[in-house]
Amino acid sequence: MRVKLYREHKYVSFALSELEKLIAKTDFMNDAATAHIQSEWQHIREMLEGHARHEEHNFHALLEKKGSTIHHEAHNDHEHQEETLKNLQYLLDAIKTKPDPVEAGYQFYLAFRKFVGDNLLHLHEEETKLLPELQRLCTDEELRAIEYPTYDLMTAEEMRVMVQVLFPHMNFSDKYAFLTDIKLAQPDKFLQLLKQANSFLSSEEVERLQKSQMVFS
Repeated sequence: MRVKLYREHKYVSFALSELEKLIAKTDFMNDAATAHIQSEWQHIREMLEGHARHEEHNFHALLEKKGSTIHHEAHNDHEHQEETLKNLQYLLDAIKTKPDPVEAGYQFYLAFRKFVGDNLLHLHEEETKLLPELQRLCTDEELRAIEYPTYDLMTAEEMRVMVQVLFPHMNFSDKYAFLTDIKLAQPDKFLQLLKQANSFLSSEEVERLQKSQMVFS
């Protein structure tokens, strides 16, 4: 099986969906509830901005290096996302100043819901068009190497926090792929991470991991 990028999209999709549901039931007459949305939105915005930068600097740069232009639409989506995030921030901030905060909150909800739908299409395009192109043009070693600088900088504890966030939204194949990349990039940190496997894998998954060659090879 080829190396597969974009696995973290499962978490991105989950996080946006959860915030959409939270916004839908928020009472925007309640200042504390509105402040909570502001806080949750800020986390999501920072995650999306960082995610887009990572794809631009790594996936898109690699495609350019290989002479491909298939990423141009995704690049345009990222630029449009910046504008959309600014507009969403404006709509959210306006709730405090509008004479009717309930209506202002509803307008923010509508805009955010549309953004979620647009983003789902964006993720789909990346996984059905960019990923096959990356796999066609690059070796598995080149694809794995994309994440190596990140793992070089992370501590084993930071890796544990990362997988605890991502793994609840992934199947065992995804988790195995993440752990394989960490092992290849940072074998010593991988061994430290493995000591805490029960904090991010189920007992059944730990057993499957132990039966695989990953732990012992």
